[in-house]
Amino acid sequence: MGRELTFADPRIIDLVKENFIAVAADDWFQRRRQDAEGEFFRKVADQGPRKGQGGGTRQGIYAFTADGKLLQYRNHQDPDVMRGFLMTSLKAWNNLPADKRAKGAVQVPALTKVDARYAPVLPKDALIVNVNTRILDRTDDFFCHGSCKFPGGQRASHDHLWIRADEWQALVPKDAQKGQEITVPAKLVYRIARYHLVDNTRGEPPMWARRDVRKAELKLVVAEVAKNEVRLTLTGAIVLASDADVKSAMRGYDVAILGDLRFDPATRKLTRLQVVAVGEHWGEGTYTGGARPGRTPLGVAFERADPTRAADRVPPQAVREVGGYWNAEQ
Repeated sequence: MGRELTFADPRIIDLVKENFIAVAADDWFQRRRQDAEGEFFRKVADQGPRKGQGGGTRQGIYAFTADGKLLQYRNHQDPDVMRGFLMTSLKAWNNLPADKRAKGAVQVPALTKVDARYAPVLPKDALIVNVNTRILDRTDDFFCHGSCKFPGGQRASHDHLWIRADEWQALVPKDAQKGQEITVPAKLVYRIARYHLVDNTRGEPPMWARRDVRKAELKLVVAEVAKNEVRLTLTGAIVLASDADVKSAMRGYDVAILGDLRFDPATRKLTRLQVVAVGEHWGEGTYTGGARPGRTPLGVAFERADPTRAADRVPPQAVREVGGYWNAEQ
């Protein structure tokens, strides 16, 4: 969240667009992958203070040349600090010999070998869903934007849910009849519960273990059938808690689900997917300190993404544990 706020600053955006080529990558993948891209990342990182001894993090902001020379390193969230970082990086670039800065001075070969373990690829015909999480407050009988003391904690977080083709196809029946109940695949129910009903508004959250899912019930019913559109209503309740005794659990989320799905009966293609999950959340993780005390409202919104947008194709955070992500019910 902190870096997102930093790079939303107009001054930073203009400075980067005019003088740099921006690249974003997940350090968790990059420091592990055994291919040319991973080797290049580690080469750059090893010139800075985070050399990753013992497999540790190399997270941060790096300014470097096309041949891998590190110009500057910083890991900070303040826009003024980052603007200074970019200015000194640009100065270091301008101090390089002219032949090093010339167009075509470095030839970058095509990446022929990819370490698939750490380069997740969207499965064929899979559906991408945007997932946005936000803390909430109550005003009378309504929810509103929440407030907290943690800097930026009141802003929405962003992630993606991947739904395999066979899973979303199971949601769109042939010859749909009004009132028909459709079984939501268990893999999908538990993937949503364990990896996307998390409080990631203040940092990198701990995902829920299978044993933490105390209740997971989703009901999908055909609400309306028309010639060109079938409308489905999704309802349900999910309870997640770090202890079998939910009342005494240190961390948990007791949430209600409501959704609207629509598809074209001729093509059986989903045309709309909008789902909201709202409930009481409590507790915090190792990297998500600063949670509001007690049980407070938290909302998660799911909406079909645009697969043509590069930002919408960023892999889900939890796909790092690829086996668990696709088999969350186990």
